Amino acid sequence: MSKQAFPFAVRAIGFSAGELSRLAAQLAAARQRGFRYILLEEDNLQDPDLYLVDGEDLRALAAVSDLRPGDLRPVLLVGAPAVEMPCQCIPRPVEAGALFAGLDALVERRADALSRLQASDVVRVPERRRRPRPDLDLGDPARYERMRRKIPENGVVLVVDRHPALHEAVAAMLRRQGAEVVRVDSETAAVGLREQRQVSLLLINTSTPHVDPYRLCWALQEQGSQVRHACVLLVGPHFVYDPEQARFAGVDGFLRKPLGAPALMSVLKRYLPARGASVQDSVPDPN
Repeated sequence: MSKQAFPFAVRAIGFSAGELSRLAAQLAAARQRGFRYILLEEDNLQDPDLYLVDGEDLRALAAVSDLRPGDLRPVLLVGAPAVEMPCQCIPRPVEAGALFAGLDALVERRADALSRLQASDVVRVPERRRRPRPDLDLGDPARYERMRRKIPENGVVLVVDRHPALHEAVAAMLRRQGAEVVRVDSETAAVGLREQRQVSLLLINTSTPHVDPYRLCWALQEQGSQVRHACVLLVGPHFVYDPEQARFAGVDGFLRKPLGAPALMSVLKRYLPARGASVQDSVPDPN
């Protein structure tokens, strides 16, 4: 398999904040040979290529079982698991050489499995929904109540951006379903449209001038309603994503720019399942 220029996305499960920081630093280190990797933040909605899991955390191991790991959804365990798991393991403390060797081996196996699937016209391996965390979802009544509200199937997709490229890409993806995609470039215009139309999905480019994405997402929520819109932020390298403020405002997560068509396609399929099941794959890159 040829070494790819773009980094593979790794979802970490079960680690402490300190160990996550160390793992992120190790993965970010430049390599002379081999593949490159990035560690996805918790609210990053990008589909991971691999999972890195604390093998000594029972809750993390339960999440791994829910993922149904295998060659298409590879998992690398860190530490000695308390129960037998059909996954590759590396010891603690984590050494960079062992970490990269384990991830590289899984990437090669995943590539072989995907090649076999391509012959059967099955090429997408979306991330399975992670098991909800009881301490978060059930411990915060307001957040739990919001999760129970449904996203309307026939609402518009509202894009907040000063440039038309993102709007055109989303519209192209949803053209077969007849979904309406509307672009505005200000908070005032977004609020005005929300007062007239029902919104299913809100995509906010955080570099749009004079737009506070958290304030706008909160303002567009229909308090007391049994329906809600999904809100996804599209963030650039200079935007500092605040998880606490995002959850308070009702943000579902974010994608990092430059934004590729596969990442955008994944969000559409996740939050618009009725329309996203047959999202058109042949579309221009939004960036």
